[in-house]
Amino acid sequence: MHCRHLRTRGFIRKSFGDKSMKVEKLKPSEQLCKVMSRIYDSGLTTVSGGNLSLKDEYDNIWVTPSGGDKGRYQPEDMLKIGRDGKIQGTRKPSVETGIHRSILADRPEFKGVVHAHPSGLVAISLLRQLPETMLFPQVANEVRNVRLAAYGCPGSEELRANVAKEFKDNPTTNTAILENHGAFVASEKGLSHAFGIFKDLDFSIRVQAKAHSFWGKGPNLISKEQLERYNRALRPALGTFKQGEISEKERELRALMCDFCSRAYQRKLFTQNIGVISARLEGENFLITESDSDNAELTASEIVKVCGSTAEEGKTPSKSVLLHKRIYETNPDIHAIIMAAPENAMVFAVTDREYDLKTIPECYIVLREDIAKFPFGSTIEKQEELADYFKRKSPVAIVKNDCYICTGENLFNAFDRLEVVEFSAEAVMNANLLKGQIKSITEQQVHEIKVKFGIV
Repeated sequence: MHCRHLRTRGFIRKSFGDKSMKVEKLKPSEQLCKVMSRIYDSGLTTVSGGNLSLKDEYDNIWVTPSGGDKGRYQPEDMLKIGRDGKIQGTRKPSVETGIHRSILADRPEFKGVVHAHPSGLVAISLLRQLPETMLFPQVANEVRNVRLAAYGCPGSEELRANVAKEFKDNPTTNTAILENHGAFVASEKGLSHAFGIFKDLDFSIRVQAKAHSFWGKGPNLISKEQLERYNRALRPALGTFKQGEISEKERELRALMCDFCSRAYQRKLFTQNIGVISARLEGENFLITESDSDNAELTASEIVKVCGSTAEEGKTPSKSVLLHKRIYETNPDIHAIIMAAPENAMVFAVTDREYDLKTIPECYIVLREDIAKFPFGSTIEKQEELADYFKRKSPVAIVKNDCYICTGENLFNAFDRLEVVEFSAEAVMNANLLKGQIKSITEQQVHEIKVKFGIV
């Protein structure tokens, strides 16, 4: 799998069995620190903005303090509010604590609440509009009955009442946009899950905005019928096998997948919830990320080995496992597959604009041929067609309102293609903002590239 040269450069950092503790398994104070750090590191808040809360098994509410460095909180900075209302802690609670307490009291099913002011959510709040939630399946499935809460001064009783009303009066709602402010997102599963919804919704709004700017009108949306069909597709019923001793090659490959997953998250090619990586072991056996794995901190133990029609016992592979299996079976030269939804590139996936490879030489050299668009749902309904496409055409495909599928002879190659897809798309978005006419390279110049780099 061409791993050796990467290993000697120190890229492989985790060994199989090094299982990081999942966010929800941490102590409440540690969860608050971890998730707030993710929010800050993701660029979803300023160093002083945003606040979080969670409810523990004893119905105590834990909240972040007022002010301070959001990227450097320590567990001892967090505050605990008992059922009797007494506050334990050395810091002053966030000014929005009243909103958190109201949401958690009025909707006892919720276990975690996220509030911050990222650019996408603030943009839609400035328009005092609701975002499109049928842009991507993850957002369509997770953001429920989003509401618009009337404006109130931060920290005021008016704002608390306005936000609390939207959650209390609408029992299916888990998201509220605050006029000229930001958003609150709550989850029954916990704080990390609430953050995942929050991040994906902000990402979706930014794609929505860029699609408007680039295409001159709103993006194409998923229909309710398409979403229902997508959701009805059952997770693959694979048999299981008991994992034996892990070979050195497999250890290296698992570690390499973790490294590229981490980089994809850090470089905003993945979100916590959106993104899948797989890599071939030998023959048609391969490794793939586990269903519902945390892309921010993927560990080797969250990778599933698939052998034929069986999967590693005790683990559930990504829902897309059968597509990966079909691609590997059809294409013996493909040894890695990455499915991702990078922000700028996804503009082409939600509009009718074509992705032009003839912008810069690197784009054509790395991506090779024109990238075809497949209908939404093709990862389930057109697996054979997709697998055959990679054999005959480009190493990259677009699935509308879903993802890019990047294949390669190894993980580095597939990841390189994913990055080039996004970097080139961002350049096109910026050129569009400059209001000039994009001039593609000519067919003669393409021919020169093909000759120079041996592109058949």
